[in-house]
Amino acid sequence: MISGASSISQSGMSAAVQRLDAAASNTANRSTPDSQRLRVEQSESANGGVQARTVRTEERNDTEQAAIQDAIEARVAERDFQANAAAFRARNDAVGSLFNEKA
Repeated sequence: MISGASSISQSGMSAAVQRLDAAASNTANRSTPDSQRLRVEQSESANGGVQARTVRTEERNDTEQAAIQDAIEARVAERDFQANAAAFRARNDAVGSLFNEKA
């Protein structure tokens, strides 16, 4: 169970990084003609955690709405990463405490 918590938080951090990368790519390519927006699709993993994959969309990337969406998505992805990192650290602290008790 403890290793499961670790892999769940790691998959959450990985998905957050993918979402941040997609928002950064969209931002970097905002003025590129015919640039396709990227989006990350997430789904529940069979063993817990999340699976994520980056897909191209047909949405326009050169609009103010697209810029706002990317700014929000980057901020949410950052917060999600922080939350999963905190869960990962808590798991490591718990394991460390168990080893200290056994010693």
